[in-house]
Amino acid sequence: MSSESNNTALKTMRVLRQALALGSLLVVMGIVLSYTVHPLFILLPLVVSGGLMFSAVAGWCPMIYILERTPWNKNSR
Repeated sequence: MSSESNNTALKTMRVLRQALALGSLLVVMGIVLSYTVHPLFILLPLVVSGGLMFSAVAGWCPMIYILERTPWNKNSR
């Protein structure tokens, strides 16, 4: 395996970890907010799970697409 492909795999893994962390945070926030603020905040984890299902079926993750274009990930390209 060349060093360039290894470097690309590491960059992709970094963004994937960010997507997993952000998705987990949104689910926990939605559950906590639905108990403490308003019951309709339960829709937030439902939207996240819908995005996960879409990613599994389509093979493309919009959250990773957005995270790849954030300023802190621009230098890792």
